Amino acid sequence: MPEKLKKLFLTNWGLKVSALLLAILVWAMISGREKTYSERTMKVPIEIANLSPNLEVVNLQPEDVRLSLRGTANLVSTIRPENLAIKIDLKSIGESSKLNYFAEDYLEVPRGIQIISIHPKMIAVYVEEFDTKELPVKIRFRGQLKEPLKLKEARAVPDRVTIIGYKSQLSGINVVLTEEINLDEIEVSQKRTVALKQTRNILKFRDRRDVEVLLEIEGSLAANKK
Repeated sequence: MPEKLKKLFLTNWGLKVSALLLAILVWAMISGREKTYSERTMKVPIEIANLSPNLEVVNLQPEDVRLSLRGTANLVSTIRPENLAIKIDLKSIGESSKLNYFAEDYLEVPRGIQIISIHPKMIAVYVEEFDTKELPVKIRFRGQLKEPLKLKEARAVPDRVTIIGYKSQLSGINVVLTEEINLDEIEVSQKRTVALKQTRNILKFRDRRDVEVLLEIEGSLAANKK
């Protein structure tokens, strides 16, 4: 039996020693890498979650933060910025608000990873509430009618329209204007389609973007020529 064991160990002993040394080298490299620490800096995106349909984020500052991390080399190398996204839950917000959050409170890093620095530390979120408002339509004119013509009546159909915008901005709007009608071109009574004027504070019109304008003209240019 001892002779067989001796023969087993001595046969191809050089190859066996080489294999053993290689195994020790690989183990040392892996073990060393696990104990080697490294640092990494990356940009991490900011995401908004559970925003109410009647709200919109009109300003988010910043849109990402600069994050510096420290940990074992093999663990740090596996980290991806998208997996560390800062997710801010707005499900409790129901109206226009200016909000501030500490970025660190919304960061979840793997165990064994240390946060060295975050820049900027504060996140500002400005949320606006959508609203609607029904307003009268005011017809705008430029130029003037030729003599002896007179504008007896000008009427918009419909004479009221509904606009959509941010609640804070709609409070200052009391009328919706039309695009200008050039009176220099008008010679007889008529009906024409005129676009509504969309200002910066009117995000959109709910039902229509134009109105029918009925113009009643008194007098005649033909009579004037005689």
